[in-house]
Amino acid sequence: MRPLRVLLASLLLSSVATAASPRSASGYVLEGMPLIRQSYNACGPASITQVLGYFGLKVNVNDVSKWTRPDERSYMSAQAIVNFAPVVGMEARLYASGNLNTVRAAIRNGLPIIALQSHIPEAGKVIPHWRVIVGYDDARHAVFTKDPLLGYVAIGYDDFMRVWNEQRGQFAVLYPPKLSATVRKTLG
Repeated sequence: MRPLRVLLASLLLSSVATAASPRSASGYVLEGMPLIRQSYNACGPASITQVLGYFGLKVNVNDVSKWTRPDERSYMSAQAIVNFAPVVGMEARLYASGNLNTVRAAIRNGLPIIALQSHIPEAGKVIPHWRVIVGYDDARHAVFTKDPLLGYVAIGYDDFMRVWNEQRGQFAVLYPPKLSATVRKTLG
């Protein structure tokens, strides 16, 4: 799948993204990414399942969860993404220190990012949270996510980087083997 160049002029940074029209070069959004809602502590498996769906693989989120978490109440580690990828004929790589240029490069090359960011449900409580980055818009200063907890959400650049930096900018890329060279060229 190729990224779709879009203008998201009508999207307010605090609102949920809706369909957009291709009228500007200010950003890109990957099309065809399903939104998979998470169960308790299963943001990681839901994020993996979303990316698999983007690449045309239909895998049950409960099966992904069984492969990637020690039990149904546990968090998923980053390494679990790499360990799981071959089970479904994919590859995965882990990275740290992600930034907005990372997002732009990956999305322009059709590579969704599974980012580990902070989720702050209430003051003083920070929870590590996996979400899939599917687009950005430089004119609106927003990144677009398919968040297994919150849905299709726009996050302003400053907030996005703050919650990503709190988790050392960690992310994974899960991809079919035919995109190995693209991943190396794009992300190293």
